[in-house]
Amino acid sequence: MNYKKLLEKYNDEMLETLKEFCKIPSVYDESTKTKEKPFGENVDKALHFIGELGRKLGFSVEYCDGYATELTIGSGEKMIGIFAHADVVPASGKWTNDPFEPVVRDGNIYARGSSDDKGPLISALYATKALYEEGLIKNYKVRIVVGGDEERGSSCLEYYFDTLKKEGPDYGFTPDSDFPLIYGEKEIVDFYPEIAVKIPNVKSIKGGVATNAVCDHVEVEMKRDEDFINYLKEKNINFKEDGKLLVFEGQSCHGSTPQLGVNAALICLSALGDFYKVESLSKIGDNLSDTSGKKFGCFNHSKLLGDSTYCVGMVNYEKEKLSFTVNFRYGETTNLKEIMKKFDEFFATKSEAREPSPLLLYDPKSTLVKTLLKAYRKETKDNTAPLTTGGGTYAKHAPNTIAFGALFPGRTSTMHEPDELMPLEDFYLSAIIYARAIDLLGKKL
Repeated sequence: MNYKKLLEKYNDEMLETLKEFCKIPSVYDESTKTKEKPFGENVDKALHFIGELGRKLGFSVEYCDGYATELTIGSGEKMIGIFAHADVVPASGKWTNDPFEPVVRDGNIYARGSSDDKGPLISALYATKALYEEGLIKNYKVRIVVGGDEERGSSCLEYYFDTLKKEGPDYGFTPDSDFPLIYGEKEIVDFYPEIAVKIPNVKSIKGGVATNAVCDHVEVEMKRDEDFINYLKEKNINFKEDGKLLVFEGQSCHGSTPQLGVNAALICLSALGDFYKVESLSKIGDNLSDTSGKKFGCFNHSKLLGDSTYCVGMVNYEKEKLSFTVNFRYGETTNLKEIMKKFDEFFATKSEAREPSPLLLYDPKSTLVKTLLKAYRKETKDNTAPLTTGGGTYAKHAPNTIAFGALFPGRTSTMHEPDELMPLEDFYLSAIIYARAIDLLGKKL
């Protein structure tokens, strides 16, 4: 079967669909959430967009109480599952163009969600459609589940499986990570340290938009202090004055790779601590800049999953209390309680943690891994080895499922960053790979 030829006729339609999809600013919105729209107005719009698209393409559609949209095509007791998400992180930072007005330039489509996860979702959806139209989905069904809350911890899939009691797939994948495939994912937890501290001249500090992205923007409301401003200039610290605010700027990136970003919260705290001689602030800013944890005695290395990482995503200071978020990712040899105890002892903080997202490991010799890897290699001729990652995907919440694309080896991820993009070449090739993968998995059922 020539899967490339099978998909080529859909290329223009796929691109136009992705543009329309990316125009929806599907960020969680507390102010517009209701019982029917648990993640807010725009996430609900995105879930209905994908449902209307699915119906037009011949899928049966079920809206799962506003938590997810389920698209099913084919019939039979056996099922292949594809799990993707319609929600996106906020579009912080400096963008060349409006993040929700997609632009095609230099062979890429630029928009929030273009690579995480709307582009790969559209690729997988059209791959399924093409196979069905060709009569290649026989005696089994393909179900695409599109969630609305992946970026905040995947409560959407928890509701889908735990509350609605939906069946899991015999084989599944989520197009929300890297090629060739991910067979292991670190455990992830968000924890929330607090410390009482008095910062001279400062009324409030606010920064960050998500726990799982490096904080790239911090606003400090404070009494004007020319000496402090001159200090910032002398140290070449990236800041600007905006009325009564001092604004510190950094560079966002995904919480799984915080070492690739520039953390405005830590720069801000270090500067305030060093200038005003507030030791606890300097300690936080200086030591958490080491995203591995080595500086503060909380480093851990796993042979299977690599080094631990710490990402400070959000910060808040008011009424002489500083709080911030830490997105901690770690391997199977880490004891979370011991790490948090060491962390609080080092920084003199008190921390509370959310329920961790569990570690995931699949046998590289399993049928699922071998079949998806075969599909990737047949279409790319690339023999890159399967990967483990610090990222957390729907694979942790769906049975018999692993992360499979759509970031190709050698590409730089722009997920959670300004000017997020999806190369069109990769967008189309992903669909071809997904079509072969679904076909091969179907033959295993």
